[in-house]
Amino acid sequence: MYHCERYLFELQTELSEKRYQPQPYKYFTIHEPKERLISVAAFRDRVVHHALVNIIEPIFESVFIKDSYATRKGKGLHLAVSTAQNYAKRHQWYLKLDIQKYFATIDHDILLKLIGRKIKDPDIIWLCKVILQNQTDSMGVISNQGLPVGNLTSQFFANIYLNHFDYFVKHTLRYDAYIRYMDDFILFSDNPNELKKDLKGIEQFLTQNLALNIKAKSKQINRVSLGIPFLGYRVFPNLLRIRKENLQRCLKGISKTEKEYAKGKVSDEKLYQSTRSRLGYLGFANSARLYKSIWGGNQQAGQTV
Repeated sequence: MYHCERYLFELQTELSEKRYQPQPYKYFTIHEPKERLISVAAFRDRVVHHALVNIIEPIFESVFIKDSYATRKGKGLHLAVSTAQNYAKRHQWYLKLDIQKYFATIDHDILLKLIGRKIKDPDIIWLCKVILQNQTDSMGVISNQGLPVGNLTSQFFANIYLNHFDYFVKHTLRYDAYIRYMDDFILFSDNPNELKKDLKGIEQFLTQNLALNIKAKSKQINRVSLGIPFLGYRVFPNLLRIRKENLQRCLKGISKTEKEYAKGKVSDEKLYQSTRSRLGYLGFANSARLYKSIWGGNQQAGQTV
């Protein structure tokens, strides 16, 4: 860190002369909420990722639809859930879907074409190609496919990729009540037959234009009054509930962090931030009785941890 300025100038020169080559990713696996392989970029490469996103984000932000909520400033999970609930108040039926192995199946060539529709600077396109190629090289695979989970650029590229689909839903299928959080999306209607018909068009569009497939088990057409499973909550028109598996995961996480704190493995600040985050997730739902069960009847204690 003592030579930070020198390293930044070296990195700037490598980029301007197109000699920049990212280091291979390091990988580790997490198992909650499901097993995923997380990619960790070297610090210098993360600097490049942030610099790239800082340049292209304003350009794409101007064309993203308002109801795309993942990894965007002023958006986020809770606003996505609130919007889904607002749409559920206005419509009787919903269609919920998500993509089969989304990050792992994003096609690099298609992605670069979509980026190229808005970005004409050849230097930026070159850098995007270099970053994408690093995933292929690091994994030791031949196919130019997949984005590393855990990168800022991956999250942003993933939003660009499905923005094409967002426009299809909004302007071709003409759904005003539509919401997407990364690769989870919901369409709302008062006509279930319309949703069934458009499901076929959605699957065809995703396969032909983006080389993506819908996860078979994710296909749901149902009444909003029965609740919509979305982002860990069950969303009703006038009620939010925590899904059982997410509640158990939160409580288990709180207990684990407290035990680590008691053993001196976790600082006061980490205990506070971890517990506050989990309680914020639980507290967003209609969970007064849940707070009482956790805090022995003292809800106020739970809110001030």
